Amino acid sequence: MRANLSVWVDESESGDLLAIGGVVLDWNSIPAVCQGWRGIKRAFRLPPGAEVKWSLPRKHETREILEKEGYATKQLLEEAISFISQQELKCIVCIMIDERKSWLNLVTWGRTTVRHFYCEGLRYVLQRVAEECSHRNGKSCTVICDTPGLGSDKIRLRSVWYGPKAVEDAYAKWYAQGVGFGPGSKDFGSLESLGFHPSVLIGDASYHDMLQIADVVVGATRQWVVNVRDSKGDAWIIQQIKKLSAVYRKDSGKPDFWGDGLVIWPRNPGLWQALKDSLN
Repeated sequence: MRANLSVWVDESESGDLLAIGGVVLDWNSIPAVCQGWRGIKRAFRLPPGAEVKWSLPRKHETREILEKEGYATKQLLEEAISFISQQELKCIVCIMIDERKSWLNLVTWGRTTVRHFYCEGLRYVLQRVAEECSHRNGKSCTVICDTPGLGSDKIRLRSVWYGPKAVEDAYAKWYAQGVGFGPGSKDFGSLESLGFHPSVLIGDASYHDMLQIADVVVGATRQWVVNVRDSKGDAWIIQQIKKLSAVYRKDSGKPDFWGDGLVIWPRNPGLWQALKDSLN
């Protein structure tokens, strides 16, 4: 049977590091996954429409309800990670690190922010999704992104200013021309030829359960990478990533999910090895 795939995308920023990615799953399985997700909320006495996210600000309504009911946010996140790790889905997260510190780069790029690399990170994610679609003989694939938290900042894709419609413009190009070579060292052609929806859809994690799941996956991965890079020992986040590693995409990783479910750009062998060591 040909699959109707969907990919739910969120981003999480920390200084010079941007994590972008989320989860890939069959469109028809979404209602059941969302019902399970809402079951977690009910268990914590949250309303079914409550927003669950990796980083809950102190004044966030969900956090206030949790604290009123006597729960810690970590308890909710532990249950969320356990739930995700048991679903029929695949996680893909790309870590983009801004290394533009030289005077020449500053002149070329102007005011720098890692948000400039949102589109490039999304392209690496979609390379993996394109491979997934091809391997599963996909009938269609829909890309749904959480509203990029970019405010009025423009996003730079390579050396061109795109402005507020950067994601839509970049996706239109990929739809017609493809996203290039993925982890399996194969270019699968245009997204159109793979059955992708002709435009990216924009949603909001404040009300959509699948984008909340993407938020938790991306936020947890970002925190793990930052902690390891900064040599901050955190046994709790390591424990969560070990659970989550069961559903990172690992079709072309060498070995396991490395380079497939988890991507780091630019290449950083030292950080790469430190991340591997942290899970051993």
